[in-house]
Amino acid sequence: MIPEITFEVIKEGFGHIGTASNDKMPSHTDTLGAVINDKKDSITFFVRKSLAEQVLANLEENGKATVFVGVVSHEAYQFKGEFVEAKTLSSEEQEVSEKNRNQFIEIMGGMGLPKPAVERLFGVEPDIGITLKINDVFVQTPGPEAGKRLET
Repeated sequence: MIPEITFEVIKEGFGHIGTASNDKMPSHTDTLGAVINDKKDSITFFVRKSLAEQVLANLEENGKATVFVGVVSHEAYQFKGEFVEAKTLSSEEQEVSEKNRNQFIEIMGGMGLPKPAVERLFGVEPDIGITLKINDVFVQTPGPEAGKRLET
């Protein structure tokens, strides 16, 4: 089970999904939102397929991924898991991503980042979901708990 303490960050945060080939060549792409499955053991991360080609190839090759997800307050978690599937996003998942992306664009604009630049990165909707069965979760929030493994 994914720890409940991470749910809000998964729902509101952004992050990066990272993979490596069997030859240890890394690849990553931004996540543009996510949803937890009903069993609370898997997460579907929303990505842009055009930016995730090597990530997807690595997942097909060995099935392993690590995802960092954080929010503006610096609360963050790392999820390690096994590839389940890559799928077309549902209209509900697209709505979740749109709400999340719009909120993020406003926050970043409010912090002084040029809104057009933020929109270029986060304004484009994702077109694929990468689902991972989560095996391990670690605290990534700066502070004395950073690196601590959470019970799943």
